[in-house]
Amino acid sequence: MAKSKLIDFVKGFSYVFISNILSMTVTATLVMVIPKLVDTEVYGYYQLYLFYINYVGLLQFGLCEGIYLRLGGKYYKDLDKSLYSTQFRLLGLTEIIIYLTVFIGSLIFIKDVNKHFIIGAVCAAAVGMCLRWFITFILQPTARIKEYAIVTLSEKIILLFLTMLLMAIGYRDYKLIVAADISAKYISLGIGIWYCRDIVFSKIVSLKAAIREIKENISAGIKLMLASINTTLIAGIVRFGIESHWDISTFGKVSLTLSISNMAVMAINAIGVVIYPILRRTNQDKLPDIYRIMRVMLMGIVFGALVFYYPAQKILNMWLPQYAESLRYAAILLPICVYESKVSILINTYFNTLRLESLQMKCNIAALVLSVILTGVSIYVFDSVTAAILSILIVLVFRCVLCEIVLSTKLPIKVVKDIIVEFVMTLAFIICNWYFGLAGMFMYAICYAMYLIIKRKDIFESLNFVKSMR
Repeated sequence: MAKSKLIDFVKGFSYVFISNILSMTVTATLVMVIPKLVDTEVYGYYQLYLFYINYVGLLQFGLCEGIYLRLGGKYYKDLDKSLYSTQFRLLGLTEIIIYLTVFIGSLIFIKDVNKHFIIGAVCAAAVGMCLRWFITFILQPTARIKEYAIVTLSEKIILLFLTMLLMAIGYRDYKLIVAADISAKYISLGIGIWYCRDIVFSKIVSLKAAIREIKENISAGIKLMLASINTTLIAGIVRFGIESHWDISTFGKVSLTLSISNMAVMAINAIGVVIYPILRRTNQDKLPDIYRIMRVMLMGIVFGALVFYYPAQKILNMWLPQYAESLRYAAILLPICVYESKVSILINTYFNTLRLESLQMKCNIAALVLSVILTGVSIYVFDSVTAAILSILIVLVFRCVLCEIVLSTKLPIKVVKDIIVEFVMTLAFIICNWYFGLAGMFMYAICYAMYLIIKRKDIFESLNFVKSMR
């Protein structure tokens, strides 16, 4: 990696790292405060809104992902502003029509009044989210990382302010919290429009030229979009099964534990945003070395962070005693951050860089099928919340392993030994923290020390590689 690329990486990473730390702090505050101040049913409906919002990207058909892939490594100043302006306007019009139709359909076919509101809120948020994705998926691959970080962070800060204001004046209705979330999304969209105003307000091109470009973007991005949706569906199918089989309070409790696990992933995912445009500009001969270095460093950090699970769980139990039973499941779900971080930062980034979206989609579909099978067995055969939660981890481990093995056929990297060691570490974490409490923390710390000893050669090589880039 040339010195200029290293400087770009450090500069971009600093923006996104600070943004993600602040964003994680805001998210953590919301995750901790909202369930503390509202009852479990209200929190369950709020989580249902957040659950549905994960799938709104499906109905932009991969347009934004296609832009992201096709712009990777290009510079913002070189873009055809008029062409993207026309696509932005057509996307907005299309999303309004689609989600208005979805909302009307929900009024006809769904009887639950609370779900009427939730679906209406999701439809309202979806239009703004899709337009904001259009903007951020231009900012990311063209390495305007500072602007991207501000747009994404602004939503979190505004949401925190509005939610805390509602709580301070005594409002506990999930509908107002949802309204605050929608407002934050549209304000952050406005900030994104300001940064890309030379695109948004540019003259439009002919409809024929715009549609031709939209087709190319959708063709390039739909596989990545389906892969991303499949990723969400893998855990989403289990959550949907829980919501349909048990009550809304159980759904909310399980969702809280998943939110905590996802925060850990979000804290690490900053790297993936920065390295994609850099990797697209990097000589492909160096990609295997960069992969090995980043893999060693990432796994060392994540496994080390898991040492602090036990004290964190005790603090959460004291803060949210009504969720103590469900928080115990974090011992099963927290290892998700090991595999999801690797998929998000390394595997997906390399799939995108090498333009292997078809293989990526096939791996996700295989994991999705396994998720459907395990959900049916754990929920409708064994009637067990524990089994359902464990199935989430099993499927995500399966997907990560499958994707990495497939990627190793395209890059000269050896991964089997590392996969086995990481699986043993994951199993050790679950056993130590599920069965042994405080003693388990020290037992896992010993396992982590052994992991560092086993990987010491790779760790020193990684550190030397990083030093050589100065």
